Amino acid sequence: MLPDRAQLQVIAFELAALAIDIEAIGEELCANPVVVSAHGTLLQSIDQIGQRQRALAELLFAEKFDHALADCRLDRITQLFAERLD
Repeated sequence: MLPDRAQLQVIAFELAALAIDIEAIGEELCANPVVVSAHGTLLQSIDQIGQRQRALAELLFAEKFDHALADCRLDRITQLFAERLD
């Protein structure tokens, strides 16, 4: 059984909440210069995870998926769908 629109909205909401949480963790870690110096690349990865979660949430929230995908700012996400739809 595929999820209905309401269920997709719940998933989208949780993805968006997780993005906020992960970004807050990243911001907190970035406030410490020692952590930034030692783990800058990992902190960038944390930021990218949050961005990807937010982009997926936006796709699930969208009334028109195709328009939302076209507006998606993350090439990684648009490429995932392009590869699967070809």
